[in-house]
Amino acid sequence: MQNATAEHMIRLMALMILMVLLPLLIGPAPACATGADNVSPPDTLLYTVETGDSLIKICGRYRERTHHYALGDLMTDIRRVNNLESNLLLVGQQLRIPVLPIQDCPQVLTKVADGAELRGIYLTGPACGVNSVWRRVDRFIAAGGNAVVFDAKDIDGGVSFASRHSLARCGRGRSAPVISSLDEMLKRCRRRDLYVVARLALFLDGELGRERPDLALHDRAGRPWGERGCIWMDPRQPEVRAYNLALAQELARAGVDEIQFDYVRFPTNGWREDWSDTARVDIQTVAAGRRAAITDFLAEARDLLQPLGVKISADLYGIMAWGRTEDLALTGQHVPTFAEYVDVICPMIYPSHFSPGFEGRTRPGDDPEYFIGEGTRRFATLCAGRAEIRPWLQAFPYRVSRFDADYVGSQIQAARLEGGRGWCLWNPACRYSVALQALPDLCAPQPRTQADPAAEPRVLLGLFLGTGQARDDRAGEIQKPVE
Repeated sequence: MQNATAEHMIRLMALMILMVLLPLLIGPAPACATGADNVSPPDTLLYTVETGDSLIKICGRYRERTHHYALGDLMTDIRRVNNLESNLLLVGQQLRIPVLPIQDCPQVLTKVADGAELRGIYLTGPACGVNSVWRRVDRFIAAGGNAVVFDAKDIDGGVSFASRHSLARCGRGRSAPVISSLDEMLKRCRRRDLYVVARLALFLDGELGRERPDLALHDRAGRPWGERGCIWMDPRQPEVRAYNLALAQELARAGVDEIQFDYVRFPTNGWREDWSDTARVDIQTVAAGRRAAITDFLAEARDLLQPLGVKISADLYGIMAWGRTEDLALTGQHVPTFAEYVDVICPMIYPSHFSPGFEGRTRPGDDPEYFIGEGTRRFATLCAGRAEIRPWLQAFPYRVSRFDADYVGSQIQAARLEGGRGWCLWNPACRYSVALQALPDLCAPQPRTQADPAAEPRVLLGLFLGTGQARDDRAGEIQKPVE
Protein backbone atom coordinates (compact mmCIF):
# COMPACT_ATOMS: atom_id res chain seq x y z
CA MET A 1 0.00 0.00 0.00
CA GLN A 2 2.84 2.40 0.88
CA ASN A 3 4.62 1.50 -2.37
CA ALA A 4 1.47 2.31 -4.35
CA THR A 5 1.08 5.66 -2.62
CA ALA A 6 4.74 6.57 -3.26
CA GLU A 7 4.39 5.65 -6.94
CA HIS A 8 1.26 7.78 -7.19
CA MET A 9 3.08 10.76 -5.63
CA ILE A 10 6.00 10.41 -8.07
CA ARG A 11 3.63 10.40 -11.05
CA LEU A 12 1.80 13.43 -9.66
CA MET A 13 5.03 15.37 -9.20
CA ALA A 14 6.18 14.45 -12.73
CA LEU A 15 2.87 15.67 -14.13
CA MET A 16 3.19 18.99 -12.28
CA ILE A 17 6.74 19.50 -13.56
CA LEU A 18 5.63 18.74 -17.12
CA MET A 19 2.80 21.27 -16.86
CA VAL A 20 5.30 23.93 -15.79
CA LEU A 21 7.80 23.13 -18.54
CA LEU A 22 5.34 22.54 -21.40
CA PRO A 23 4.74 26.20 -22.25
CA LEU A 24 8.47 26.73 -22.39
CA LEU A 25 8.95 23.74 -24.68
CA ILE A 26 6.23 24.50 -27.22
CA GLY A 27 5.76 28.21 -26.70
CA PRO A 28 5.59 30.66 -29.63
CA ALA A 29 8.48 30.43 -32.07
CA PRO A 30 10.83 33.38 -32.31
CA ALA A 31 10.09 36.00 -34.96
CA CYS A 32 12.92 34.56 -37.01
CA ALA A 33 15.48 31.84 -36.67
CA THR A 34 19.00 32.33 -37.93
CA GLY A 35 19.47 30.38 -41.14
CA ALA A 36 16.03 28.82 -40.76
CA ASP A 37 12.41 29.60 -41.54
CA ASN A 38 9.04 29.46 -39.91
CA VAL A 39 5.60 30.33 -41.18
CA SER A 40 4.20 33.74 -40.24
CA PRO A 41 1.70 34.47 -41.72
CA PRO A 42 0.67 31.14 -43.36
CA ASP A 43 1.73 32.27 -46.86
CA THR A 44 5.15 33.65 -45.85
CA LEU A 45 8.42 32.09 -44.70
CA LEU A 46 10.78 34.12 -42.52
CA TYR A 47 14.53 33.92 -43.05
CA THR A 48 17.55 35.65 -41.50
CA VAL A 49 20.46 36.32 -43.87
CA GLU A 50 23.71 34.56 -42.95
CA THR A 51 27.31 35.11 -43.98
CA GLY A 52 27.83 34.00 -47.57
CA ASP A 53 24.16 34.30 -48.51
CA SER A 54 23.00 36.00 -51.68
CA LEU A 55 19.51 36.52 -53.01
CA ILE A 56 20.03 34.04 -55.83
CA LYS A 57 21.31 31.38 -53.40
CA ILE A 58 18.33 31.87 -51.09
CA CYS A 59 15.97 31.64 -54.06
CA GLY A 60 17.65 28.44 -55.17
CA ARG A 61 17.00 26.85 -51.77
CA TYR A 62 13.40 28.03 -51.50
CA ARG A 63 12.04 28.00 -55.07
CA GLU A 64 10.45 24.58 -54.89
CA ARG A 65 9.08 25.04 -51.36
CA THR A 66 7.42 28.33 -52.30
CA HIS A 67 5.81 26.89 -55.45
CA HIS A 68 7.60 29.36 -57.71
CA TYR A 69 8.45 28.12 -61.19
CA ALA A 70 11.47 30.27 -61.98
CA LEU A 71 14.21 31.74 -59.80
CA GLY A 72 13.58 35.12 -61.35
CA ASP A 73 9.94 35.03 -60.28
CA LEU A 74 10.88 34.30 -56.67
CA MET A 75 13.58 36.99 -56.67
CA THR A 76 11.07 39.54 -57.92
CA ASP A 77 8.53 38.54 -55.28
CA ILE A 78 11.09 38.67 -52.44
CA ARG A 79 12.21 42.14 -53.49
CA ARG A 80 8.59 43.27 -53.74
CA VAL A 81 7.36 42.04 -50.34
CA ASN A 82 10.52 43.27 -48.59
CA ASN A 83 10.67 46.62 -50.42
CA LEU A 84 14.22 45.90 -51.61
CA GLU A 85 15.66 48.32 -54.13
CA SER A 86 18.47 45.95 -55.14
CA ASN A 87 19.71 42.39 -54.61
CA LEU A 88 22.13 43.54 -51.89
CA LEU A 89 21.55 41.78 -48.55
CA LEU A 90 23.03 42.37 -45.07
CA VAL A 91 23.99 39.67 -42.58
CA GLY A 92 21.25 39.46 -39.97
CA GLN A 93 18.67 41.02 -42.26
CA GLN A 94 15.21 39.46 -41.95
CA LEU A 95 13.50 38.45 -45.18
CA ARG A 96 9.91 37.49 -45.82
CA ILE A 97 9.72 34.79 -48.50
CA PRO A 98 6.26 34.57 -50.11
CA VAL A 99 4.64 31.16 -50.62
CA LEU A 100 2.29 30.90 -53.60
CA PRO A 101 -1.04 29.06 -53.49
CA ILE A 102 -1.46 25.77 -55.30
CA GLN A 103 -3.77 26.20 -58.27
CA ASP A 104 -5.43 23.94 -60.78
CA CYS A 105 -3.99 23.18 -64.21
CA PRO A 106 -5.69 21.64 -67.22
CA GLN A 107 -4.88 18.20 -68.56
CA VAL A 108 -4.95 17.21 -72.21
CA LEU A 109 -8.02 15.28 -73.23
CA THR A 110 -6.26 13.07 -75.78
CA LYS A 111 -2.76 11.90 -74.82
CA VAL A 112 -0.02 11.12 -77.32
CA ALA A 113 0.97 8.21 -75.07
CA ASP A 114 -2.45 6.69 -75.74
CA GLY A 115 -1.99 6.90 -79.50
CA ALA A 116 -3.61 10.27 -80.11
CA GLU A 117 -2.52 12.56 -82.93
CA LEU A 118 0.30 14.84 -81.76
CA ARG A 119 -0.71 18.52 -81.77
CA GLY A 120 2.16 20.73 -80.71
CA ILE A 121 3.51 24.26 -80.50
CA TYR A 122 7.05 25.55 -80.51
CA LEU A 123 8.37 27.46 -77.48
CA THR A 124 11.69 29.25 -77.22
CA GLY A 125 14.04 28.64 -74.30
CA PRO A 126 13.46 32.11 -72.80
CA ALA A 127 9.70 31.66 -73.11
CA CYS A 128 9.98 28.43 -71.09
CA GLY A 129 12.04 30.18 -68.44
CA VAL A 130 9.24 32.34 -67.05
CA ASN A 131 6.02 31.40 -65.31
CA SER A 132 3.81 33.07 -67.90
CA VAL A 133 4.60 30.19 -70.24
CA TRP A 134 2.01 28.09 -68.41
CA ARG A 135 -0.75 30.50 -69.30
CA ARG A 136 0.26 30.08 -72.92
CA VAL A 137 0.46 26.32 -72.63
CA ASP A 138 -2.85 26.07 -70.80
CA ARG A 139 -4.63 28.06 -73.45
CA PHE A 140 -3.21 25.72 -76.08
CA ILE A 141 -4.38 22.70 -74.09
CA ALA A 142 -7.85 24.25 -73.79
CA ALA A 143 -7.95 24.51 -77.59
CA GLY A 144 -7.04 20.82 -77.99
CA GLY A 145 -3.23 20.74 -77.96
CA ASN A 146 -1.27 17.92 -76.32
CA ALA A 147 2.45 18.55 -76.97
CA VAL A 148 5.18 21.18 -76.69
CA VAL A 149 8.50 21.51 -78.49
CA PHE A 150 11.00 23.60 -76.51
CA ASP A 151 14.46 24.87 -77.35
CA ALA A 152 17.10 22.97 -75.44
CA LYS A 153 19.75 24.61 -77.65
CA ASP A 154 19.10 27.11 -80.40
CA ILE A 155 21.44 28.35 -83.15
CA ASP A 156 23.08 30.92 -80.88
CA GLY A 157 24.50 27.93 -79.02
CA GLY A 158 23.00 28.87 -75.67
CA VAL A 159 21.92 25.78 -73.74
CA SER A 160 18.64 26.56 -71.99
CA PHE A 161 18.99 24.04 -69.15
CA ALA A 162 21.70 23.35 -66.58
CA SER A 163 23.95 20.96 -68.50
CA ARG A 164 26.94 19.21 -66.95
CA HIS A 165 28.93 19.27 -70.19
CA SER A 166 32.10 21.36 -70.09
CA LEU A 167 31.36 22.96 -73.48
CA ALA A 168 27.79 23.97 -72.60
CA ARG A 169 27.24 27.73 -72.36
CA CYS A 170 24.14 29.69 -71.32
CA GLY A 171 24.40 32.10 -74.22
CA ARG A 172 25.80 35.60 -74.64
CA GLY A 173 24.91 37.98 -71.84
CA ARG A 174 23.60 35.22 -69.57
CA SER A 175 25.15 33.90 -66.38
CA ALA A 176 22.59 31.15 -65.79
CA PRO A 177 20.38 28.92 -67.94
CA VAL A 178 17.09 30.52 -68.98
CA ILE A 179 15.21 27.48 -67.61
CA SER A 180 15.89 27.50 -63.85
CA SER A 181 14.87 23.88 -63.34
CA LEU A 182 14.38 21.44 -66.19
CA ASP A 183 13.02 18.96 -63.68
CA GLU A 184 10.33 21.39 -62.52
CA MET A 185 9.38 22.21 -66.09
CA LEU A 186 8.98 18.52 -66.93
CA LYS A 187 6.97 17.92 -63.74
CA ARG A 188 4.50 20.59 -64.74
CA CYS A 189 4.28 19.14 -68.23
CA ARG A 190 3.59 15.69 -66.82
CA ARG A 191 0.81 17.04 -64.59
CA ARG A 192 -0.81 18.22 -67.77
CA ASP A 193 -0.16 14.90 -69.59
CA LEU A 194 1.80 16.81 -72.24
CA TYR A 195 4.14 15.10 -74.67
CA VAL A 196 7.50 16.92 -74.45
CA VAL A 197 9.95 17.34 -77.32
CA ALA A 198 13.40 18.87 -76.75
CA ARG A 199 14.75 20.64 -79.84
CA LEU A 200 18.50 20.75 -80.40
CA ALA A 201 19.88 22.99 -83.14
CA LEU A 202 22.96 20.98 -84.01
CA PHE A 203 25.57 22.23 -86.44
CA LEU A 204 24.85 25.97 -86.50
CA ASP A 205 26.15 26.92 -83.07
CA GLY A 206 27.39 30.37 -82.13
CA GLU A 207 28.73 29.50 -78.68
CA LEU A 208 30.59 26.35 -79.69
CA GLY A 209 32.00 28.12 -82.74
CA ARG A 210 33.45 30.92 -80.61
CA GLU A 211 34.73 28.48 -78.00
CA ARG A 212 36.19 25.99 -80.49
CA PRO A 213 36.72 27.61 -83.91
CA ASP A 214 38.98 24.71 -84.80
CA LEU A 215 35.87 22.49 -85.00
CA ALA A 216 34.05 24.79 -87.43
CA LEU A 217 33.73 24.73 -91.19
CA HIS A 218 36.11 27.25 -92.75
CA ASP A 219 36.39 29.32 -95.89
CA ARG A 220 39.44 29.26 -98.10
CA ALA A 221 41.11 31.92 -95.95
CA GLY A 222 40.74 29.70 -92.88
CA ARG A 223 37.97 31.75 -91.25
CA PRO A 224 35.04 30.01 -89.55
CA TRP A 225 32.00 29.93 -91.81
CA GLY A 226 29.20 32.04 -90.36
CA GLU A 227 25.53 32.73 -90.80
CA ARG A 228 23.45 35.37 -88.99
CA GLY A 229 26.08 35.90 -86.32
CA CYS A 230 26.47 32.17 -85.63
CA ILE A 231 29.06 29.67 -86.80
CA TRP A 232 28.66 26.46 -88.76
CA MET A 233 30.34 23.53 -87.07
CA ASP A 234 31.75 20.64 -89.07
CA PRO A 235 29.34 17.67 -88.88
CA ARG A 236 32.28 15.36 -89.59
CA GLN A 237 34.15 16.34 -86.41
CA PRO A 238 33.83 13.68 -83.68
CA GLU A 239 33.93 16.31 -80.89
CA VAL A 240 31.04 18.25 -82.46
CA ARG A 241 28.95 15.10 -82.63
CA ALA A 242 29.90 13.98 -79.13
CA TYR A 243 28.93 17.33 -77.60
CA ASN A 244 25.48 17.39 -79.18
CA LEU A 245 24.81 13.76 -78.38
CA ALA A 246 25.85 14.29 -74.76
CA LEU A 247 23.23 17.04 -74.49
CA ALA A 248 20.68 14.70 -76.05
CA GLN A 249 21.51 12.01 -73.51
CA GLU A 250 21.10 14.46 -70.61
CA LEU A 251 17.68 15.45 -71.90
CA ALA A 252 16.63 11.84 -72.39
CA ARG A 253 17.65 10.92 -68.86
CA ALA A 254 15.82 13.98 -67.54
CA GLY A 255 12.60 12.54 -68.94
CA VAL A 256 11.72 14.23 -72.23
CA ASP A 257 9.70 12.07 -74.60
CA GLU A 258 11.53 12.97 -77.79
CA ILE A 259 14.78 14.54 -79.00
CA GLN A 260 14.37 16.63 -82.12
CA PHE A 261 17.41 17.45 -84.25
CA ASP A 262 17.30 20.71 -86.19
CA TYR A 263 20.06 22.06 -88.42
CA VAL A 264 21.13 18.48 -88.96
CA ARG A 265 22.74 19.45 -92.24
CA PHE A 266 25.48 21.38 -93.99
CA PRO A 267 25.10 25.12 -94.67
CA THR A 268 23.16 26.28 -97.73
CA ASN A 269 24.49 29.84 -97.79
CA GLY A 270 27.45 29.31 -100.09
CA TRP A 271 29.98 27.08 -98.29
CA ARG A 272 31.50 24.84 -100.97
CA GLU A 273 34.97 24.05 -99.73
CA ASP A 274 34.34 20.35 -100.29
CA TRP A 275 33.50 20.95 -103.95
CA SER A 276 36.07 20.23 -106.63
CA ASP A 277 38.11 23.07 -108.11
CA THR A 278 37.68 21.61 -111.57
CA ALA A 279 35.53 23.46 -114.07
CA ARG A 280 32.90 20.73 -114.02
CA VAL A 281 31.78 19.93 -110.47
CA ASP A 282 30.85 16.31 -109.81
CA ILE A 283 27.65 17.10 -107.91
CA GLN A 284 26.93 13.43 -107.24
CA THR A 285 30.24 13.07 -105.40
CA VAL A 286 29.53 16.14 -103.28
CA ALA A 287 26.04 14.89 -102.47
CA ALA A 288 27.36 11.46 -101.48
CA GLY A 289 30.02 12.94 -99.19
CA ARG A 290 27.67 15.21 -97.28
CA ARG A 291 25.01 12.52 -97.11
CA ALA A 292 27.56 10.11 -95.59
CA ALA A 293 28.56 12.62 -92.90
CA ILE A 294 24.96 13.26 -91.84
CA THR A 295 24.11 9.56 -91.98
CA ASP A 296 27.04 8.68 -89.73
CA PHE A 297 25.78 11.15 -87.14
CA LEU A 298 22.24 9.76 -87.28
CA ALA A 299 23.50 6.20 -86.85
CA GLU A 300 25.55 7.22 -83.82
CA ALA A 301 22.58 9.09 -82.35
CA ARG A 302 20.30 6.08 -82.72
CA ASP A 303 22.79 3.75 -81.04
CA LEU A 304 23.19 6.09 -78.06
CA LEU A 305 19.60 7.23 -77.58
CA GLN A 306 17.55 4.17 -78.43
CA PRO A 307 18.52 2.31 -75.21
CA LEU A 308 17.27 5.33 -73.21
CA GLY A 309 13.73 4.86 -74.50
CA VAL A 310 13.45 8.29 -76.10
CA LYS A 311 12.13 8.93 -79.60
CA ILE A 312 14.26 10.69 -82.21
CA SER A 313 12.92 13.18 -84.74
CA ALA A 314 14.59 15.42 -87.29
CA ASP A 315 13.65 18.67 -89.01
CA LEU A 316 14.20 18.66 -92.77
CA TYR A 317 13.74 21.30 -95.43
CA GLY A 318 10.39 20.92 -97.15
CA ILE A 319 12.13 21.13 -100.53
CA MET A 320 13.81 17.79 -99.84
CA ALA A 321 10.52 16.04 -100.61
CA TRP A 322 11.10 16.83 -104.29
CA GLY A 323 14.32 14.78 -104.24
CA ARG A 324 16.57 17.09 -106.25
CA THR A 325 20.22 16.07 -106.32
CA GLU A 326 21.37 19.69 -106.09
CA ASP A 327 19.47 20.11 -102.80
CA LEU A 328 21.02 16.95 -101.38
CA ALA A 329 24.44 18.20 -102.47
CA LEU A 330 23.96 21.27 -100.30
CA THR A 331 22.27 19.84 -97.21
CA GLY A 332 23.27 16.18 -97.01
CA GLN A 333 19.64 15.42 -96.11
CA HIS A 334 18.59 12.21 -97.91
CA VAL A 335 15.02 11.47 -96.85
CA PRO A 336 14.94 7.64 -97.21
CA THR A 337 18.19 7.41 -95.24
CA PHE A 338 16.83 9.62 -92.46
CA ALA A 339 13.83 7.29 -92.21
CA GLU A 340 16.15 4.41 -91.35
CA TYR A 341 17.52 6.13 -88.25
CA VAL A 342 14.79 8.39 -86.81
CA ASP A 343 11.28 7.71 -85.57
CA VAL A 344 9.73 10.91 -86.90
CA ILE A 345 10.56 13.23 -89.77
CA CYS A 346 9.33 16.79 -89.28
CA PRO A 347 9.42 18.52 -92.67
CA MET A 348 9.37 22.33 -92.62
CA ILE A 349 6.94 22.71 -95.52
CA TYR A 350 6.17 26.37 -94.88
CA PRO A 351 4.38 27.57 -98.04
CA SER A 352 5.97 31.02 -97.84
CA HIS A 353 9.46 29.55 -98.08
CA PHE A 354 9.09 28.25 -101.61
CA SER A 355 10.24 30.55 -104.40
CA PRO A 356 7.61 32.29 -106.53
CA GLY A 357 6.88 30.13 -109.55
CA PHE A 358 7.86 26.87 -107.89
CA GLU A 359 5.59 24.08 -109.16
CA GLY A 360 3.81 26.72 -111.21
CA ARG A 361 2.56 28.57 -108.11
CA THR A 362 2.87 32.33 -108.44
CA ARG A 363 2.46 32.99 -104.71
CA PRO A 364 3.36 29.82 -102.81
CA GLY A 365 2.58 31.49 -99.46
CA ASP A 366 -1.05 31.79 -100.53
CA ASP A 367 -1.40 28.11 -101.45
CA PRO A 368 -1.10 26.26 -98.10
CA GLU A 369 -3.29 23.29 -99.04
CA TYR A 370 -1.11 22.39 -102.02
CA PHE A 371 2.31 22.70 -100.40
CA ILE A 372 1.42 21.06 -97.08
CA GLY A 373 -0.58 18.30 -98.77
CA GLU A 374 1.86 17.60 -101.60
CA GLY A 375 4.91 17.89 -99.35
CA THR A 376 3.46 15.54 -96.72
CA ARG A 377 2.46 13.02 -99.39
CA ARG A 378 5.92 13.06 -100.98
CA PHE A 379 7.69 12.64 -97.63
CA ALA A 380 5.39 9.75 -96.74
CA THR A 381 6.16 8.05 -100.05
CA LEU A 382 9.92 8.48 -99.61
CA CYS A 383 9.81 7.10 -96.05
CA ALA A 384 7.64 4.11 -97.04
CA GLY A 385 6.34 3.63 -93.50
CA ARG A 386 9.78 3.49 -91.85
CA ALA A 387 9.28 6.84 -90.10
CA GLU A 388 6.23 8.91 -89.20
CA ILE A 389 5.68 12.25 -90.93
CA ARG A 390 4.77 15.14 -88.66
CA PRO A 391 5.03 18.44 -90.52
CA TRP A 392 5.79 21.84 -89.09
CA LEU A 393 2.96 24.20 -90.08
CA GLN A 394 3.27 27.91 -90.79
CA ALA A 395 1.80 29.91 -87.90
CA PHE A 396 3.30 33.26 -88.95
CA PRO A 397 2.20 35.72 -91.66
CA TYR A 398 5.39 35.99 -93.73
CA ARG A 399 4.56 36.24 -97.47
CA VAL A 400 0.89 35.49 -96.87
CA SER A 401 -1.83 37.77 -98.26
CA ARG A 402 -4.37 36.77 -95.64
CA PHE A 403 -3.09 35.06 -92.53
CA ASP A 404 -6.03 33.93 -90.41
CA ALA A 405 -7.51 30.89 -88.67
CA ASP A 406 -8.59 29.38 -91.98
CA TYR A 407 -5.01 29.56 -93.25
CA VAL A 408 -3.79 27.47 -90.31
CA GLY A 409 -6.80 25.15 -90.39
CA SER A 410 -6.30 24.37 -94.08
CA GLN A 411 -2.73 23.24 -93.34
CA ILE A 412 -3.89 20.91 -90.55
CA GLN A 413 -6.50 19.34 -92.79
CA ALA A 414 -4.07 18.93 -95.68
CA ALA A 415 -1.49 17.23 -93.45
CA ARG A 416 -4.11 14.83 -92.11
CA LEU A 417 -5.45 13.95 -95.54
CA GLU A 418 -1.99 13.07 -96.85
CA GLY A 419 -0.91 10.80 -94.00
CA GLY A 420 0.69 13.16 -91.48
CA ARG A 421 0.88 11.70 -87.97
CA GLY A 422 0.13 14.92 -86.16
CA TRP A 423 1.56 18.41 -86.64
CA CYS A 424 3.32 21.25 -84.84
CA LEU A 425 2.79 25.00 -85.16
CA TRP A 426 5.84 27.19 -85.66
CA ASN A 427 5.95 30.84 -84.71
CA PRO A 428 9.40 32.14 -83.75
CA ALA A 429 7.89 34.67 -81.33
CA CYS A 430 5.55 32.11 -79.75
CA ARG A 431 2.52 34.16 -80.84
CA TYR A 432 -0.36 31.81 -81.53
CA SER A 433 -3.52 33.89 -81.04
CA VAL A 434 -4.51 33.57 -84.71
CA ALA A 435 -3.55 29.91 -84.99
CA LEU A 436 -5.45 28.88 -81.87
CA GLN A 437 -8.67 30.20 -83.35
CA ALA A 438 -8.54 27.33 -85.84
CA LEU A 439 -8.15 24.55 -83.28
CA PRO A 440 -11.53 24.22 -81.52
CA ASP A 441 -13.17 23.03 -84.74
CA LEU A 442 -10.32 20.59 -85.45
CA CYS A 443 -9.34 19.36 -81.97
CA ALA A 444 -11.18 18.12 -78.89
CA PRO A 445 -11.46 20.96 -76.31
CA GLN A 446 -12.47 21.04 -72.64
CA PRO A 447 -9.55 19.30 -70.85
CA ARG A 448 -9.72 17.87 -67.32
CA THR A 449 -8.13 19.72 -64.39
CA GLN A 450 -5.80 18.74 -61.57
CA ALA A 451 -3.96 20.60 -58.82
CA ASP A 452 -0.73 22.22 -59.89
CA PRO A 453 1.54 24.85 -58.32
CA ALA A 454 1.35 28.04 -60.34
CA ALA A 455 2.72 31.46 -59.69
CA GLU A 456 -0.12 33.39 -61.25
CA PRO A 457 -3.90 32.98 -61.57
CA ARG A 458 -4.80 30.97 -64.64
CA VAL A 459 -5.88 33.54 -67.20
CA LEU A 460 -6.61 32.11 -70.62
CA LEU A 461 -7.67 35.29 -72.39
CA GLY A 462 -5.50 38.05 -73.78
CA LEU A 463 -2.51 35.80 -74.45
CA PHE A 464 -0.49 35.13 -77.57
CA LEU A 465 -1.11 38.77 -78.49
CA GLY A 466 0.43 40.22 -81.58
CA THR A 467 0.39 38.92 -85.11
CA GLY A 468 3.22 40.96 -86.54
CA GLN A 469 5.46 39.55 -89.18
CA ALA A 470 7.28 36.55 -87.77
CA ARG A 471 10.75 35.91 -89.11
CA ASP A 472 13.64 34.03 -87.58
CA ASP A 473 16.23 31.52 -88.62
CA ARG A 474 13.70 29.34 -90.40
CA ALA A 475 11.15 32.00 -91.34
CA GLY A 476 13.84 33.83 -93.28
CA GLU A 477 15.13 30.95 -95.38
CA ILE A 478 13.52 30.54 -98.77
CA GLN A 479 13.25 26.98 -100.04
CA LYS A 480 14.36 26.74 -103.63
CA PRO A 481 16.56 24.50 -105.74
CA VAL A 482 20.20 25.36 -106.23
CA GLU A 483 20.68 27.91 -108.99
